[in-house]
Amino acid sequence: MLAYCIMKNIALQMFCCLLLGIFHAVAQCAAEATPPDADAPACQELVYATNPHYPPYDWSIGEATYAGATIELLEMAAPEGVRLKPVVLPWKRALLLAGEGKIDLLASLRITPERSQYLRFTSHRAFPNPIVAFVRADRRFPYEKWDDLRDKTGGVSLGDTFGGGFDAYMRAQLHVEEAPSMEENFRKLDSGRIDYFVTSLYAGQAYQATHRFAHPVVALSPPISEQDIHFGFSLRSPCLPLLERLSARLEELDAQGVPERLLRKYLRHYAEHPPADHE
Repeated sequence: MLAYCIMKNIALQMFCCLLLGIFHAVAQCAAEATPPDADAPACQELVYATNPHYPPYDWSIGEATYAGATIELLEMAAPEGVRLKPVVLPWKRALLLAGEGKIDLLASLRITPERSQYLRFTSHRAFPNPIVAFVRADRRFPYEKWDDLRDKTGGVSLGDTFGGGFDAYMRAQLHVEEAPSMEENFRKLDSGRIDYFVTSLYAGQAYQATHRFAHPVVALSPPISEQDIHFGFSLRSPCLPLLERLSARLEELDAQGVPERLLRKYLRHYAEHPPADHE
């Protein structure tokens, strides 16, 4: 009887081990057959900010959201299933919070060494952003290269950078006055207090479309620089693994001419429907 009980227990233990082995094998096969999306658990919501005063690329609507070419492009390029959450802040504060990892993505900005310390940028551009010199049409002067600006008085907005080596050249070779805003610089240009104003072509055109001047204003050609603008992920963001997927999608859209079409679309939209607080 004792021998029978011992054999029965041994058989039961072997049966249980066999069942556990089967369950383990089935679970492992299922896991291998349907691997989890590594991005989904880490980044289900992407918090982003952009410059609230940079039409037609982007501008704020009230205190909670944005409009502009940047916003539509981001919606088109973002991976499916990731919620986009805008936060509207002064631009300098948005840069600071991205450095702290409290904002996941900054949209449509130039790559600089300083920003690269806390952001990782998409390998493909979001938009072109040609930088030009605006002049009064009746005071236009021959221009082919930077040296043609040397005997003139220029204007720039406080804190603006232009890339392509122009910033260092400007500081060393040109006489340029800083003003607090684009509005003040266009006023100085219109009144003849400066000979040219350096800024983004599209942003300058958006301003022209919503403001009246005593004198017509035109952009000189060729551009001063043609540095593109990108999307930048915070290095502290859990959404950083989305970088390559977003870059690939931006490349696809750019090949289709989407960014330029969006800029033209929102330039018209902004001219026809400027926000009350941007007039």
